[in-house]
Amino acid sequence: MAKRARRTASGSGESPAAGPKVLEKTLRVLDLFTIEHPSWSATEVARELEMPTATAHRIVRALEARSYLAKVDTRYRLGFAAIDLGRRATASMDLRARLGSVLRELARTTAETALLTVYDESHHGSLCVDRIETTHSLRLTIEIGRVTPIHAGASAKALLAFLEEPVIEEVLAHDLEPLAPGTVTDPELLRKQLEEIRVRGWASSYEENNVGAWGLAAPILVGGAVVASIGFAAPAARHSDSTVRSLAKLVREAARESEARLDSANMAGGARTEAAAKSG
Repeated sequence: MAKRARRTASGSGESPAAGPKVLEKTLRVLDLFTIEHPSWSATEVARELEMPTATAHRIVRALEARSYLAKVDTRYRLGFAAIDLGRRATASMDLRARLGSVLRELARTTAETALLTVYDESHHGSLCVDRIETTHSLRLTIEIGRVTPIHAGASAKALLAFLEEPVIEEVLAHDLEPLAPGTVTDPELLRKQLEEIRVRGWASSYEENNVGAWGLAAPILVGGAVVASIGFAAPAARHSDSTVRSLAKLVREAARESEARLDSANMAGGARTEAAAKSG
């Protein structure tokens, strides 16, 4: 009876250390997928990590089943679940604290209401996580916590353009709700705009979310994934082609500065983790 109880408690008769060892092997597999080496075959994984080929196959198939890996022909790449996990990990850092000074500087240099937004996966929307209001008496009031549809507005489109292709296709496959006179409701036109955003690195909008409002925004990319967008919203009375050209440069500079700060924070965190591991 005691022997049987011990078997039941361990789940399958394996040693108590078996679970952690499998987890460690799984994490080692995921660590192989880098920018320099984005794809691996199961055989290559086994050879690189010096583990049995059968074990490598079991691990990569399990990761594929949970979308942490995606199979392309005979090779594997990071899947949508891994990308989303990375995005959520970055977003879980206090973006407001890390990027607050960048947002304040953008508000100062543009003299408009500066916005920091992230993708809200549960609502397929753009979530405002911080804003610095303009000092102009004529201004737009945008509340922190406000969620807007991901297809409308500069901040939203700057995010959408750099999300995974299946997410984009899902958005384009549904009716695009008109929110204001300028909302893009033609999926092919929106697709073209997203392509342009990816090429030039910033998004623009005019009366897409609200009558009498326009804006610019740029994506903040970390490790190739979009974690937020930074930009501004302004009254249409202060819109002109020359203003768009001059302020688009400031928005892009704010995005690059944000990326540098988040990259620096990631490296510092990695150094602390490594130091802790060595000291342990």
